[in-house]
Amino acid sequence: MSYNRGEMAMGMHSAINGGEDAIAVSELVKDYPRPSVGWRSFFLPSWKQGVIRALDGVSLRVRRGSVFGLLGTNGAGKTTLIKICYNLLVPTSGSVHVLGEDPQHHGRGIRSRMGMVNSEERSFYWRLSGRRNLEFFAALQGLDGHSAHRRIAELGELTGITEYLDVPFSDYSSGMRQKAAVARALLHDPEVLLMDEPTRSLSPDAAYPLQDLIRTELVERRGKTVFLATQDMDEAERLCEDVALLHRGRLLYIGTLNGLLREGRRELGEEARLGDIFVELVQGEDGS
Repeated sequence: MSYNRGEMAMGMHSAINGGEDAIAVSELVKDYPRPSVGWRSFFLPSWKQGVIRALDGVSLRVRRGSVFGLLGTNGAGKTTLIKICYNLLVPTSGSVHVLGEDPQHHGRGIRSRMGMVNSEERSFYWRLSGRRNLEFFAALQGLDGHSAHRRIAELGELTGITEYLDVPFSDYSSGMRQKAAVARALLHDPEVLLMDEPTRSLSPDAAYPLQDLIRTELVERRGKTVFLATQDMDEAERLCEDVALLHRGRLLYIGTLNGLLREGRRELGEEARLGDIFVELVQGEDGS
């Protein structure tokens, strides 16, 4: 299974220069130092140490007002790419533009237009109620008390946690914690949401309402852009319009979800699901 790399590159160049996309990534590379063995490695300069390449020339674009799925297994480089977009990591080379700006040079300004949700929320204060937590984070975003009160009430209704706002966060279920994390990311009403496996530890009865919130309320009704990193292929089929398949830091496919399903079913049969196609691509890459 393959795709036309030449056409993809031409489209990518046009997108970056057009400035019409929420996120544009071009030839992105990220290397991490590889720990060396032995005491001599302690004295070696950084350029003589080995490296682990987490991202290897990644280029993609995320359309405004869409759900873009970044698909891959653990260690594929998804979290690294999300963190670079949010200016938590600096790339080794290549470029990233979010809403037309480089996060490295306009970090504070561009983060005020982004929100981030990950799968393991450890930054909430567990002894405080959900409301007190959200009031604290609203203050960090610069909201005054009246605005914060109104916004928290609105987000409580939106995410379905109103009746739990005054319950200690330690008593929240996994699904409630993730809804609170989404509410926190939305406090300042960002245009772009970066989501790193937000439903990874959730059961279907907790994951489906959150997925519906993302797709129906945030994207279709409110016009937000969601950049979703996930290894849940069923979730990607439910939510995403465009997808990129990332494996060991390299893109195996980038394009529409429907295009990938159509191409995969041509080779694997009409009953093939996205998970089947993903496994076929990954095994083909590993085999080659």
